[in-house]
Amino acid sequence: MNTLMVDRALMIEAWANKPAKFIDECIVTRDEADEGRVKPFPKLEYLYCVDKCFTQYNILAIPKSRRMLMTWRLLALILWEGLFNSNWTIFVQSKKAADSAYLLGDDRIMFMYNHLPKGYPWAKVNRKIRDNDGRGYETIQLANGTSFYAIAEGPDQLRQYTASRVYCTEMAFWDKAEDTWKALRPTIQGGGKIVIDSSANPGFFQWLVGEDNNAGHNRI
Repeated sequence: MNTLMVDRALMIEAWANKPAKFIDECIVTRDEADEGRVKPFPKLEYLYCVDKCFTQYNILAIPKSRRMLMTWRLLALILWEGLFNSNWTIFVQSKKAADSAYLLGDDRIMFMYNHLPKGYPWAKVNRKIRDNDGRGYETIQLANGTSFYAIAEGPDQLRQYTASRVYCTEMAFWDKAEDTWKALRPTIQGGGKIVIDSSANPGFFQWLVGEDNNAGHNRI
């Protein structure tokens, strides 16, 4: 094995063990607020805190606001999980399936995948299935056996599946947020992980993150 191959193998090992390092050194985003310029993530402490919590907790709910890069960051983290874990099943769940498919599409997670550093043995994309709206992908399958699926909100969406990770985004705006949350709980009992983010909006998500203890919901 030559020196270059050894160096690349060591880098892959480091990235596999340190998501923040992987994101800092491998991931770029596209800033729509800055004429679509391609940029690395800024090195901000709150983003590193998100990385740490993402790996540490089986359930993580994060309030967010505009320009926090939270959606980009969580997509980068689930891409990291998908690349470095074999045979995982990862779901992205939004109010509408088309919104989830967009997050798996060429403007988001596949954008990051397509801009990974060249020359490294990244898991190849074996299959991509476009969604009906054509804005993204309803399924992405990697050569390491890991698959990403785009789904809508609702308590029946995951009932027949075993999930390794579910990323629920903008949950505060879902019509069936509480019912979906209750249906997700077996995912944790089976060893899976859930991460949720949302902008501010009254309702179940506000209660879930502890900002409204008088919302009339029963804690689970």
